[in-house]
Amino acid sequence: MKNVETIRSNLSNVPETMLIPLRARSNETKLQNGIISDPKSTEIIDKIASNVSEKGEVSLWSQKGVAVRTEILDELTHVFLQEHPDCVVVNLGCGLDTRYYRLNNNTVQWFDLDVPEAIELRKNFFQETDNFHFISKSVLDFSWNEQIPPHKPTLFIAEGLLMYFTEDEVKSILKNIADNFPNAEMIFEAMSPFVAKNSNKHADVKKYDAVFKWGIKSGKEIDNWNIGATFINEHFYNRHLDKMPFMLRMMYRLLPFFIKSMKIVHLRFEVKK
Repeated sequence: MKNVETIRSNLSNVPETMLIPLRARSNETKLQNGIISDPKSTEIIDKIASNVSEKGEVSLWSQKGVAVRTEILDELTHVFLQEHPDCVVVNLGCGLDTRYYRLNNNTVQWFDLDVPEAIELRKNFFQETDNFHFISKSVLDFSWNEQIPPHKPTLFIAEGLLMYFTEDEVKSILKNIADNFPNAEMIFEAMSPFVAKNSNKHADVKKYDAVFKWGIKSGKEIDNWNIGATFINEHFYNRHLDKMPFMLRMMYRLLPFFIKSMKIVHLRFEVKK
């Protein structure tokens, strides 16, 4: 295995935040009654723990939030794979995500895309196969389109990604998908504008040089962008409340606006006419 500390020292700003969900999934997996089970994340953390400990553990709030969003995205991806076994999945800004290992059906063509330094780090822990591929590009470098097989049902996933872009950049990402992958679907994490404006108060993100830039009150707003994307549904994080910290549980139960502050948005892109 390469020297992970050397590779990690080259990461900066947003790419380094991949350590937050990785550690969160690992911590949740180690619980007897955890929301998710992700042994691959635990395997990775155990290998690099000595190199990432200076930023500290993730907060329990982040851990539970990551666990719930992981569960929701896994459920939606599983449904898509059941409906379209011979499909394509493109995981945008994959970081050290392990979803392929949990959901691979052996017929999907799965592409994990991230900036080159993130993919180089990934290669220490994951190997490409005939149906599992890496793309070393920024999500804004749309030349990655050429590496995705056309004319197959395609699902795009963006977990912990789009909030780091401006609204114009998010629009360009979605429009690129609409223009080049008609009839594709997309599931992504989104936060409210209030949460986005307060990234400096986020218990874990504030440890890094990353800033949230974009938020929406509802995924329905994207229908008004007129870019060929249609809102299907959104899924909120107010589940498994019995496993949440007391204050978080109370906020979900007593503050309706808080329920809608974090969600997974599901879109479909229109067929070209």
